[in-house]
Amino acid sequence: NTFGTNPTARENLEEMEERQNRINGSVWLEFKPFDFLSYKFNGGIDLYFYEKSWFRGEGNWTQNQEHRDPESQKQRDNTYNMLIEHTLNFNKDFGKHHVDAVVGTTYQSHEWEGLWASRLNFPLISDEEWLHVLDAGKSNQQNTNSISKNAMISYLGRANYIYDDKYYFTATFRRDGTSRLSKENRWGNFPAISAGWLVSDEAFMKKFSWVSLLKLRGSYGVIGNNNIGNYTQYNTINITKGGVFGSTVVNGSQVTNLGNPNLGWEKTKQLDLGVDFSFLNNRITLTYDYYKKITDNLLYSLSVPRESGFSTITGNVGKIKFWGHEISINSHNLVGAFKWDTNFNIAFSDNRVLALSGMSDYMLASTGIVQTITKVGGRIGQFYGMVQEGVYVDQADYDSSPKAVDSEVGTIKFKDVNGDGSITYDDMGGDKTELGNPYPKFTFGFTNNFSYKNFDLSIICSGSYGNKIVAVSEQGTTNLDGNFNVLKEVKDRWRSPENPGAGKYGKTTSGTGRERDILHSRFICDGSHLTVKNITFGYTFPTHILKYVKSLRLYASVQQPFVFTKYKYANPEVGVDFDGNAPNALLQGIDFSTYPIPRTFTVGLNVSF
Repeated sequence: NTFGTNPTARENLEEMEERQNRINGSVWLEFKPFDFLSYKFNGGIDLYFYEKSWFRGEGNWTQNQEHRDPESQKQRDNTYNMLIEHTLNFNKDFGKHHVDAVVGTTYQSHEWEGLWASRLNFPLISDEEWLHVLDAGKSNQQNTNSISKNAMISYLGRANYIYDDKYYFTATFRRDGTSRLSKENRWGNFPAISAGWLVSDEAFMKKFSWVSLLKLRGSYGVIGNNNIGNYTQYNTINITKGGVFGSTVVNGSQVTNLGNPNLGWEKTKQLDLGVDFSFLNNRITLTYDYYKKITDNLLYSLSVPRESGFSTITGNVGKIKFWGHEISINSHNLVGAFKWDTNFNIAFSDNRVLALSGMSDYMLASTGIVQTITKVGGRIGQFYGMVQEGVYVDQADYDSSPKAVDSEVGTIKFKDVNGDGSITYDDMGGDKTELGNPYPKFTFGFTNNFSYKNFDLSIICSGSYGNKIVAVSEQGTTNLDGNFNVLKEVKDRWRSPENPGAGKYGKTTSGTGRERDILHSRFICDGSHLTVKNITFGYTFPTHILKYVKSLRLYASVQQPFVFTKYKYANPEVGVDFDGNAPNALLQGIDFSTYPIPRTFTVGLNVSF
């Protein structure tokens, strides 16, 4: 086994030491010349220092590996974060009028520096000890040093006005400048306003004695995003690259990033309207919010022709609208000796793509066999592929049906979406179509709390409805091309025209590639679910029987006791990509065998002295 590792040899040959130090500090100063006016200075630092030393003695720990000379590596990573704030605060009442305001400026910076060095061929200073100071390495000198910096300065202001504790108005303004954008576009202006009316405090509401609280509120504002990394606006150059001219190797430089000097702020304009309503002496409380936001000039990595020497460039593209409704209800259902409280929330959301880049009205994203499409007029990140319509049962079915060049009797049959009489797999103009939406129509959650005398019970639930999941694991568990463990249902595959199976899986002898390696409707599953997240039952002992203890509570709980779903795999709450990282917005709802959430039983005791 070329990759077999001898753990004893590795233990004897390898040395590694890591050190991490972190320093956090802050200082503030406040000066108050008047009761209603104050100046405040706030400064903070966050410093992080990391060092790693690694040494490998002469020899190897992997079977069939070539002899290795002693090697040493050193690594240092230092991070410096700084924040400085100056604010002037005003706060004063004028009869029924209240005014408070703040103006100020902030500066924040981030700097990272990394250093890495390596050497080979270190001398022995005794029979069992190597001298592995880097300067003692005789060959293969390698060094890298990287620095990355960014900073932002902001000017801000906010004013609040309240009249008679019933009418509320707020106005804010920020002007932010970031080093991540070009000089022409680095400044952005972000205003916001909001208002509220406590209707229940009006005189005309006194006749509605059952109303405890009624408040109307609304806001509109603009926020910005500049999270594109550092130096994206520049063409970056690697000066360590070489080239061959004839038979001579010469030093050279290479452009490693296609910069975009026109990059600007991504901006989101958002409208919020809401109402807070409680009645029956606050027995029932209802909160409703409607929001609509439009994100413009999205910062996104765009594909460019390969002839440019690059694959992507970061640009400001497109416009997307999001909107939704959020409702929460809290109720005290029973308030006697037996108490029962319920908290319920539900959120509806949707989106539409209003515009994309000038080069195209759609964008494709992919990972593994999964492909999504985002196009103008549609939703973002929709699953995109072929629609399966059974299998080619026999020669007559094959002859009378649209087919691809690699279709055969017994292979799966795809839908002729564009109606041209043939099956093609082109991204656009072929027979691919939208297969489902990974985003739910709504999400919800509710908690019920019960108590009777000293006993208490809590049940927490959450779920989603209307979202689709791609079960990518079926690329392996339904693979007909070889000797593999497969799902039980695969046995009902096509075997002959006389025994065509259920029409879901094709034959095994040939033509299996398309069935396995192209996204189609068979991979799409319903991801709707209701999960009981936690059940906790407890008993609090009466205080009069506790001599030296203030309180004593015994409880038992179970996490993830029940999941109600039609999804047939371990966890409908999928949330990682092929590499185990959080997916981006265009690649949601993909299940690469997501690890199930464990069912955990706990018994505990809370004691207070």
